[in-house]
Parts: sequence; C-alpha cells; structure tokens
Amino acid sequence: MNFVAEELGFRSFGLSEDVFKGILDAGYTVPTPIQAQVIPVMLGGNAVVAQSMTGSGKTAAFALPMLERASRDKSRSDRYLVLTPTRELAEQVAAEIKRLGRHVGVRVAVFIGGKSIGRQAEWVSRGFDVAVGTPGRILDLYERGILDLGSVSEVILDECDRMLDMGFYEDVDRILRSTSARRVSFFSATIPEDVERLAHRYAADAKRIILDGDKQVETIEHYAIDVDERSKFWELERLLSGSNKSTIVFTATKSRSRWVAEKLSARGHRVAYINGDMPQTKREQTLWLFRQGRINLLVATELLARGIDIIELERVINFDVPQDVHAYTHRAGRTGRMGRRGEVISLVSPRDRQAFANIEVTLNMRIPPYPQR
Repeated sequence: MNFVAEELGFRSFGLSEDVFKGILDAGYTVPTPIQAQVIPVMLGGNAVVAQSMTGSGKTAAFALPMLERASRDKSRSDRYLVLTPTRELAEQVAAEIKRLGRHVGVRVAVFIGGKSIGRQAEWVSRGFDVAVGTPGRILDLYERGILDLGSVSEVILDECDRMLDMGFYEDVDRILRSTSARRVSFFSATIPEDVERLAHRYAADAKRIILDGDKQVETIEHYAIDVDERSKFWELERLLSGSNKSTIVFTATKSRSRWVAEKLSARGHRVAYINGDMPQTKREQTLWLFRQGRINLLVATELLARGIDIIELERVINFDVPQDVHAYTHRAGRTGRMGRRGEVISLVSPRDRQAFANIEVTLNMRIPPYPQR
C-alpha cells in the first residue's frame, strides 16, 4: 500500500489515511493540474477563485480539502454547503463526495427541486456534514425555517458562471449573506463580470487559480461540417450510422430535441431526448440508461451543457451551433474528460456561420472540416 501511495501524487498533500483510502477506492491516479494547485491552497485554510475547463477534476479539487477538514473535526461542528446550477449536477457532486469520503463517514444531504420538502426536512433534522443543492431549493428551505444557513462554515459555488447565467444571482447573494461562512470558494470554467462581482464581495482574499481560460483541452478534436438547414438531419444521421460512439446531440430548443430524437428512433437508433420540460424522475431515468449503455445517443438542450458528468462520453454534436463561445465551451467540455479523447462536430448552416466564426475568433482556433471517413 505504501509503495502504491507514493506512486500516486495525492500522498504529497499530507491527507489523512481515511481520505487517502477514498482516493484509492475511486481509482484516482495522479492529481489533475487544477487539483494540484487548488488542494494545497484549500488545505492551508484559504478560499479560491478557480477557473478550469469542465472535465478537469474540479469536484475532487474542492471535495478532498473539505473531507480532510471533516476527518480532523472530531466533533463535526462544521457544516459545508456546495451550490450547483442544476439538480443533476448536485446529485453527481454529492455522489462523488460520498465516494471519496466513504472512510471518513461524512453525512451528505442533497437538497434539490422535484423532491419532497418533507423528506428533505427529515434529512436536516437527522443532521449532515455536507449539503449539496441548487440555490432555489436551498433558499426555500431557509425561508421555511427548516435549514439553518447560519451554521454553514464554508461554501463552494460549483459551475458558478452557469448558475448566474440561469438567473440565480440574487438567490446566491442572499444565501451567502445568510451564512457565517469563513471561506467562500468559486469554481467555474469561465469568470464573467457577475462572478467577479460576487467573488470580490465574498472572497476578496481568495487565491486566484486560473487554468486553460477558454482554450479547449488538447484531448478534444474539433470539426465543422457546412450544411444547408434542410439537410442537417440527414448529415446527422450519416455521422451516426455505423457508429456506436456514446454521443450527445445538442439542439437549440426543447421541441427540436424531441423532434430530432423521435426521427432518429424511427430509423432504429438507440436514442432518447432530455430537456427542462421533463419531470426530474424521467430525466434521472434517461441519464441512467445512457450511463449504462442501454442507449448510446442523447439529444439535449443547453440543460445538459453542464448538468452531467459522463466520463466515457466520446462525442458531442452541435446540431444547432450555440450563439456564444461560453455555451460552445461547456458543450464541448462534456467530452474529453479526465484526459480521455473526445470530438466535437458542429453542423454549420448559413444562419449559424456568423456565430461559428465568432466562436473561432474568440477561441483563437481554426476549426477544420470534418474528414470524410
């Protein structure tokens, strides 16, 4: 065990044996760049404002210092709050914290919409060490007098730019004002102005750790296919035919996601769609089928651009080109995660060309045509 531990770079952080066992159980090998920079800073008691691409390992970067503090706190007097923009991401983050903290014995509660308020009130009364949730439900529980935010000693904002994009600025601000947190840390793929404003207010002394910027990770290959709007679907089907690659196809609207999925299903593809109109239980079931390989295609709206973490995802197809570079970045970040290879293919119709050209300019990259294979 000691030989293996020394071969793993995580030993150098001085983590307790209980935390380190969780790292081994999770199958982690060496720290990613964001983990290597964030973990020592947070272990030293400092907050961070960390920018790194999706798929770079940010969850473990903030989870491991949190678990280390919990393992040393024998009275378990501290409480931790992790805010995420979506329900799916909240559940994934909670699952990862539980997995890494199995030997520490942390109690993790998930507070999201679409679930029983009464059941979540029971979780609060039983006690927890880490709460993971979406801003709306956390604030709802606080306003009902169920959740005491004043007992929270540390707050993590995960994918905070997406959170604020979704209109949660006021909710997040009120949550932060209601805690007695000694540390507030921000994790995001981009740091726009509204994130800067919150960070200046609540984490003025935080250590800034900026990796990657808007540059796509090297494990992702980017391609474009020029198409007429009317031929988009047929080009999509040509890409998918004869391939079993796990793929997410992004569309601009909810109705379009359903239309594309139904047409693909009629042609024999193992496909499902997922969007914000679906009940939470249905979305969870669909994601489970995708992760299990029961289906290998998901057609989705922007909801999934940051709402899921599927390590093995091989390909992203932009059926509709996003209108800004941040959306492109986060869609692309679904694949090529944790050092794996991935590809992003954009179907560029005449009405998409200006937006696509802006993406290329902003990313400072020339996206080549998709090779005929």
